[in-house]
Amino acid sequence: MYGTRIGAGRTAEIYEYGEQRVLKLYLPGMPEPQVEAEYRISQAACRAGIRTPMALARVRHDDRHGIVFEKIDGGTMLAALARRDDSVERESARMAQLHSQIHRIAVPGLPDQKSSLQDRIARAPLLSDEVKKRLARMLRDLPDDDRLCHGDFHPDNIMWGNQEWIIDWMTGMSGHPAGDAARTALLLRYGSLPDDAPAGVAEWLADMRAELLDGYLLSYANQTGTTREQIERWMPPVAAARLCEGIPEAEKEALATFVLQSLEGCEPG
Repeated sequence: MYGTRIGAGRTAEIYEYGEQRVLKLYLPGMPEPQVEAEYRISQAACRAGIRTPMALARVRHDDRHGIVFEKIDGGTMLAALARRDDSVERESARMAQLHSQIHRIAVPGLPDQKSSLQDRIARAPLLSDEVKKRLARMLRDLPDDDRLCHGDFHPDNIMWGNQEWIIDWMTGMSGHPAGDAARTALLLRYGSLPDDAPAGVAEWLADMRAELLDGYLLSYANQTGTTREQIERWMPPVAAARLCEGIPEAEKEALATFVLQSLEGCEPG
């Protein structure tokens, strides 16, 4: 049986699980295929050389699915930023460096980025069928690639103790790095906080969002040659796809507004 709870989010809780292991126990109702995806993609990322905790086993407790991971020591980048342990400029550069390292790798057999985005855009609330058709055409015209993409790369999914670790690979996929960077940019701009965010983070985030976003995009461009404009081309379809997720209504409304405003300056295809 698992031990003390050491963390929690919107979809899962983290528990001690024996020596040097933790259990990520998903909340009731989490579909088993999504848990299997995180298990499989986490293992693939680890084998590819990404510093991520090894997924050791899938388990089930009552009506809840879980994954046993190797335990790593340290805290999240989000928590460190909230404590002002380091400068936003330094951490945004470190974040971009880690992301660009992921994007140098190709891992075969992962879900396809464009297919995943298209499926979620088709199911997105708050958007009309005509808007979805325009987004589908926009997505079709964006470039293809086969690089490893995290799909949810942000400061709360970066941990470090004696080194950096990238966690939470449920949305890992193969695709274009600019699309993955667009997802990160949208999370930095609009993302709501996790349920267990430390006290004071909300105030910090309100003040530092723009600085963190600008620093990340500048550093990512310097390290990869990808321009801000190339990343921004991906933002409308990526934002629309996020509307399917279990995020607060206020965030959904902000993303839907962003999508509609983005399309206003585009000629219908």
